[in-house]
Amino acid sequence: MLVDGNKIAKTLEEKLATELLFSTPKKVCFVVFGGNTATEQFVKMKSRVAERVGISVEVKKYSNIKTTAEAVKEVRALGEKDYDGIVVQLPLTQGIDTQQVLDAIPPLKDIDVLGTVAKESYENGKINKTPPVAQAVHEILETHNSSLKGKKIVVAGHGRLVGEPVHLMFKRMKVTHDVVDIKTSDEEKLSLFKNADIIISGMGVPHGIKLNMIKKGVVLIDAGTSEQAGKLVGDIDPECEKVASFMTPVPGGVGPITIVSLLRNLL
Repeated sequence: MLVDGNKIAKTLEEKLATELLFSTPKKVCFVVFGGNTATEQFVKMKSRVAERVGISVEVKKYSNIKTTAEAVKEVRALGEKDYDGIVVQLPLTQGIDTQQVLDAIPPLKDIDVLGTVAKESYENGKINKTPPVAQAVHEILETHNSSLKGKKIVVAGHGRLVGEPVHLMFKRMKVTHDVVDIKTSDEEKLSLFKNADIIISGMGVPHGIKLNMIKKGVVLIDAGTSEQAGKLVGDIDPECEKVASFMTPVPGGVGPITIVSLLRNLL
């Protein structure tokens, strides 16, 4: 069964719009350094959802910034303005240190939870802002009444946007899980996939998880996105739907829920 991410996102969007009616007006700033067609598309999607729920949006584009110091300076300056949330759209222009730029966002305005201070505060249970992709994974599992108790869970990939936040969420929830990354041998990876009850993937390897690598009844959450022949594809081969108890498609699975989860962090 394929998960309808747009349907879950719509329900969450309606709930968020209601909650925002009872809060002070919120304003978010999306920051783009360089950028390409995909980046612009992502920012447009986020902006549309924000405006639908009643959040003011500003997009700041910097096309001539080439150094980390320049980017950090601009983000710090934005941090002093009256935005409730600041989101730096990734990836950044080559040569700019991503973590330094993310760390320049004031932790209270870091709704992506990607800065070092915000991440550590989340991991230690000091803040309730959940990293957006991790929250989206949680929403999907809850919507489909998928219990984590006693399950063999594998997080494939340990990247900044998917693997690491999901790993931190499970760690905070005290949920036992295995993380597969580039250091994991092919043999061990295959063994973990074959025995997994739940796989959350953010490897960014087009259709890297095949039908013969998983067991019947597995839950598959695909948060990996790559471009293949001009199309957006996930980490999990669509054929895997044949044996999965449920699976998220790419696009239209984790993505729409992640956007609403990001904006929910403004509250």
